[in-house]
Amino acid sequence: MMDRMAEVLDRVANTSSRNRKVNALATWLRELDDEDLGRATLFLAGGRKLSIGGSLLREAALAVANIDLELFRVCHRAVGDTSETISLLLYGKTKEEPLSLAEAEVIYTRLASSRKSAEKVNELRAALARMKPLTVKYFLKVITGNFRIGLQAKMVEEAVAQANGVSLAAVRDANNRTGDLAKVALVARHGDLATLEARLFHPMEFMLARPLDEIHDLPEPTSWYVEDKYDGIRSQVHFEQGRVHIFTRGLEDTTAAFPEIALAFAHLGGSGIVDGELLAWRNGRALNFTVMQQRIARKKVTEAMLAEIPVWFIGYDLIYRDRELLLDQPIEVRRRKLEDLLTGLPAPLMLSPQRRLRSLEDVEQSFLKARADGNEGLLLKREGSLYEAAKRSANWYKVKRPYATLDVVVTAAEQGNGRRATMLSDYTFAVRDGDRYLNVGKAYSGLTDEEIRELTKLFRSIVKERFSRVLLVEPRVILEVAFDGIQKSPRHKSGYALRFPRILRWRQDKPLAEIDTLERVKELYERSLTG
Repeated sequence: MMDRMAEVLDRVANTSSRNRKVNALATWLRELDDEDLGRATLFLAGGRKLSIGGSLLREAALAVANIDLELFRVCHRAVGDTSETISLLLYGKTKEEPLSLAEAEVIYTRLASSRKSAEKVNELRAALARMKPLTVKYFLKVITGNFRIGLQAKMVEEAVAQANGVSLAAVRDANNRTGDLAKVALVARHGDLATLEARLFHPMEFMLARPLDEIHDLPEPTSWYVEDKYDGIRSQVHFEQGRVHIFTRGLEDTTAAFPEIALAFAHLGGSGIVDGELLAWRNGRALNFTVMQQRIARKKVTEAMLAEIPVWFIGYDLIYRDRELLLDQPIEVRRRKLEDLLTGLPAPLMLSPQRRLRSLEDVEQSFLKARADGNEGLLLKREGSLYEAAKRSANWYKVKRPYATLDVVVTAAEQGNGRRATMLSDYTFAVRDGDRYLNVGKAYSGLTDEEIRELTKLFRSIVKERFSRVLLVEPRVILEVAFDGIQKSPRHKSGYALRFPRILRWRQDKPLAEIDTLERVKELYERSLTG
């Protein structure tokens, strides 16, 4: 029943324990027959996300609750979540009829096939009017694809594994290959997960690199391959018979933003999945990410934009080729197949140069050359290594250094998660602009637990305003932060945002008058554009 799913998810929402969340889901999944297991897993994994915005949900809810828009807005501001707001407003105003998972699936299917907004609103209104209010809440969260109850995708995989008595590694591997957790759940219950074949056109997990903080910590230097680490958008391109999809590291489909790359891959023979980087490129070298930012900020890519900011794709790994998944093949095999695919192709496709590392001194020299060429640093890949999806193993290392550092002041502190849930560990920070302080970023890593505990006490004593988990604080605490770049950002009044900021230290020795200024941020931004 959809009603039972709502009850289970509400229990999940009201516990902070990861194990209890997973156990509750697994217990429920075991209760279901095969058809409902598939439906439930699909709903939990976000497989029914529909193109229905908050305005349509609100319009349907207003009709059922018989209230005006202003009252809805007041309630929404207090609750902060559209689905929960609607469910609360519908108490005592629906028929409270039971709803099965099968019936919910029929409603979702009808909503997906409706082309007109009015049809979707009518369908929603009829559906909401019959459900129990708690069911409404989670029925709508399935539509939005965001439960906001601390239920991560990996936890659903854990529940599937636990419910079916199979290893979590086997479930994650099968889900990565197929992108269909509902099918994985059914096969896990009745068959061999290893029989599920890889499927194109769903994003697979990327392999990640560990930071190499000290070059001298690299074991056996001559056992590594070295490539430049590029400052672009990590991407995965799927292609087969003219069809192409481009996915980002966030597993989002970004194909429409890069039509020239899609067109180039559409002309390649066979099928494949190439791991690489999208780069703004001109005069034989990659441009800074801030240039790429101007391109991806546009909703529509015009011919003028294609000419003004040309984008190339540089491939550095191959994880699927002509119906063969290559994750378990050594890097040398994957590289040879990648060279066969990309060598000699015209712009905008190219192969990332790779060579054997000669010595520890070679790392430093290669790093300096990479930075001189406008790239971020180096990637070091161990000989014989496999492609370990979703892992940050010791088989890939990244060598990079901060673009710059700034002394900033904390303007807001937010409650952390996990073992830091009782502390204020996430800090929004600002630079000085005359007598104002303008935010340029947020960071949560770099301080010790003891420092965070001390800062938590301090922040609670200098609170100006409180917004749920966030405290606006007096500008007293100064931090030194490192970062990898600066980009334009409409989210901050400063107009800028630091890329990947992390805290270096708490500057208790620094007076507020000596923190860095907005003018300094602008200078660093302009410098980044010229390389």
